[in-house]
Amino acid sequence: MDPEVREGLRRSWKALMAVGVLAIFVGCVAILVPAVASVGTAIFIGWILLIAGAFLVAGAFTAHSIGTVLLRLLWAFLTVIVGLWLIVEPDNGTLTLTIVLGIYFLVVGAGRIAVAFAGRGRQNAGLLGLSGVAGLLIGILVLAELPSSADWAIGLLVGIDLIFAGWTLVSVALLGKDLSRSP
Repeated sequence: MDPEVREGLRRSWKALMAVGVLAIFVGCVAILVPAVASVGTAIFIGWILLIAGAFLVAGAFTAHSIGTVLLRLLWAFLTVIVGLWLIVEPDNGTLTLTIVLGIYFLVVGAGRIAVAFAGRGRQNAGLLGLSGVAGLLIGILVLAELPSSADWAIGLLVGIDLIFAGWTLVSVALLGKDLSRSP
């Protein structure tokens, strides 16, 4: 292991552990109250888009032609409008995000199945195909249950992701703790 990484893990394992445990806790809360987590996620994404829109406006003026500046400003304007909409109308935003999420799972699931089918006979092709089938099923479930799935889908999936991310951070923190004990 790189000595800098080793030293960084030794010094920061407590912070990693705290963030990991917090992520697991917030993930569990999101799973228990997915509607609140869905609205919170929509508002969070809205703020990200609003901030990104500001950067896009600033970056628009670095273009060399007026046409490119106008296209970039249009892109920035649309980004800001969507961000504001998600902040002001998060309930409607969760419905839109849920539709996008369902389509995403359908497309990614179909893609994974296609890649697994093309790579049949190779190692892990079956697992990739199984992952694709799971993605398709999640996409179908989310889209078939609209609009009620907007109340739970995003919050549930964000909660699951936070638990996995937290578990990863806790695992890395435990490695750092072990490294801090060794000479």
